Amino acid sequence: MKRIVFGLMLSFFSFTTFAQVQHYEVKPKHIEKAADSLTQIYSAKLGMTPKQDLLFKSSIEDYLLLREEVSKKMDGKAKLDELARVYVEESGTMSEILTEYQFELYEKIKPGIQPIETVKKNK
Repeated sequence: MKRIVFGLMLSFFSFTTFAQVQHYEVKPKHIEKAADSLTQIYSAKLGMTPKQDLLFKSSIEDYLLLREEVSKKMDGKAKLDELARVYVEESGTMSEILTEYQFELYEKIKPGIQPIETVKKNK
């Protein structure tokens, strides 16, 4: 019985450790610079705390990477649909980092700071 409980505990801790390790991968320098810049802009407008700055920057890095991957692998309507999905998912993540007031302001200013790509129609 002790072996079973020990095995289950070991499995649980190894899975949670694995999930956390993925978050700490090294990001490309251009992603880090873009995330720094965006975090500074949002922090000035939203009045974020230092802890919020760190969490916000980390999340921005993740979503910038995701957007870059989508842009490289997809095109056309599929690309725009996926970028829109990522845009909404990013906002959901930010709602967990920001206060309610900050998040409402974030939603208002985000389209001006981070617009979604659009399709240009050929005439």
